[in-house]
Amino acid sequence: MHSAFVLPLVLLLGGCESYGDLTSDAFDPGGASQSRFTLDSADCAARANIARDYDVRIIAGTHAESHEAFNRAYAACMTGEGYGRRDWSPKIPLPYKIDPMPG
Repeated sequence: MHSAFVLPLVLLLGGCESYGDLTSDAFDPGGASQSRFTLDSADCAARANIARDYDVRIIAGTHAESHEAFNRAYAACMTGEGYGRRDWSPKIPLPYKIDPMPG
């Protein structure tokens, strides 16, 4: 019964990036200036759009597949430019970790 609630939640949260395009908010600028970071992000977004707009498999695919293709290309470009992904996971201390379905 526990997995009946956890599995859909994991699938829902795991697919969140599939329903929208990543932006520079998903990356840490590190030591780059704001203008450099903005230019790199715009360049990576343009490259990701080219990958998405000219691949027949993606054009014929679903809306989610289109976002996934963009996100893969954008993330690869931003990582290649030296930017790291931000960690969006909440920092919950172990004593406060609550099991919603105590056994």
